[in-house]
Amino acid sequence: MPASRKRPTRVPTIIEALDDPDLFTPAFAPAASWAAWCAALKALFALPMTDAEIAVYTQHTGRTAVPTAPAREGRFVVGRRGGKSAVAALVATYVATARDDRPILRWGKRAKVQVVAADRAQARGWCSTTSRR
Repeated sequence: MPASRKRPTRVPTIIEALDDPDLFTPAFAPAASWAAWCAALKALFALPMTDAEIAVYTQHTGRTAVPTAPAREGRFVVGRRGGKSAVAALVATYVATARDDRPILRWGKRAKVQVVAADRAQARGWCSTTSRR
């Protein structure tokens, strides 16, 4: 494998990838408006949270203990224009590119990540707006 194609020795967390200007930062600006989603992502991936993020997590979930292991799946109730599609795309892209699933897959199998839209029009709208960023 050429040197430019080698995997990094340490894969960044989803939050580090979100904060990287070469990866996802341009799609999630301004960062302050995504603070609640960052708390949700940290909970989903069992990453360390600040006191403010723990307060957001507790407020929205009613739970007092933060997760200690990554979730197998996440379900969120979010209103219109709440960033659901952007965060779903972020999680799908991160999971598809940053995780090594070889230990849990049978030899020769490939992992797939799927993001589903309600209909073709919605899928087309999302694809066209995100590809322009």
